[in-house]
Amino acid sequence: MCISAITVFSLTGCKEPEVVVETVTETVTETVVETVEVEAEGEEKVIGLSLAGRYSLAFIAGEDYMRRTADEKGFFVVTTVAENDVVKQAQDIDDLIARGVDCVIALPIDSKAIVSSIEAAHAAGLPIITYNRMEDPDAAEKSDAFVGQDTVAQAYDAAVELSKILEADGLAAEDVKILHIQGDLRDENALNRIEGFETAAAEFGWEIVAEVPTEWNPDIALNGTTNALQANKDINVMFVASDYLWPSVKTAMQSQDVLYPRGDDKHIYVASQDVFPVGYQDIIAQLIDTNAVFDVGQMSVQAIEIAEKLMNGEELSDRIFALQGRVATFDNVADMENLWGKEYQ
Repeated sequence: MCISAITVFSLTGCKEPEVVVETVTETVTETVVETVEVEAEGEEKVIGLSLAGRYSLAFIAGEDYMRRTADEKGFFVVTTVAENDVVKQAQDIDDLIARGVDCVIALPIDSKAIVSSIEAAHAAGLPIITYNRMEDPDAAEKSDAFVGQDTVAQAYDAAVELSKILEADGLAAEDVKILHIQGDLRDENALNRIEGFETAAAEFGWEIVAEVPTEWNPDIALNGTTNALQANKDINVMFVASDYLWPSVKTAMQSQDVLYPRGDDKHIYVASQDVFPVGYQDIIAQLIDTNAVFDVGQMSVQAIEIAEKLMNGEELSDRIFALQGRVATFDNVADMENLWGKEYQ
């Protein structure tokens, strides 16, 4: 099987199949982009991986874990990167199908837009797995499997753990004033996290005084957080959709002189998501109080294992594989095992 693709390899030391190619290489942050002709040996299975982008370290880590697992099983992974463009992602998946991959794993940009690619894969007789973000639950055509995390529970659990900290510190429910920093409202995970956070807030009787939908754009997060803090001086709690946005939120807090560790009178309590390396560091610094782990390693390994079953024509025990996460706090984060945010420091 001969496959021509744009493949993006991270520089984390993950072993790649040996190929002899002529390359045109340019450095993009810490990533090398190569145009390659790769010939899979014999009957080697080829998995086409369609990434929404590489703007998040979680996505880079997930690809690394997939490549390691695929390599152990004798599979080859071809990656395309859509650069957060739904049209390009559809074209990328069409290209993977045309080149004869045996299975597609897609991290969708848009939960509705990915449905046309699911239809295209099935029309070609290929299994397709959605990873990290599920397709629209109301879609007429579903992926063969979804592998991800229960992101409603992820946000809810972070808020529940935060409630324990607020109670311990004597902050009454009626005094809680929340700034909610949201993700991209096209993203099923972002919507799930909103649901999880808002469900907990309603249960505990907390007031959400401001919301900032960010489109997963750090600049929007920075400006929106700054404006919300200026307009609402009584904010004392923040929900943050992901540590991906935390550096921008943190900068805004610094600019408004409200970035202080727990124990300081000016501390704003923060419940975040994913435990990126920056999140890990700031849990230890007691700037983030609770942070629900995004279990990239386990999720990525499971995606390859399910792809193997689908390529072998095996029946799956279920279609939805949503992992239950853990919540990191200052008291437990140093002892947590298999924490990707610690590994990718």
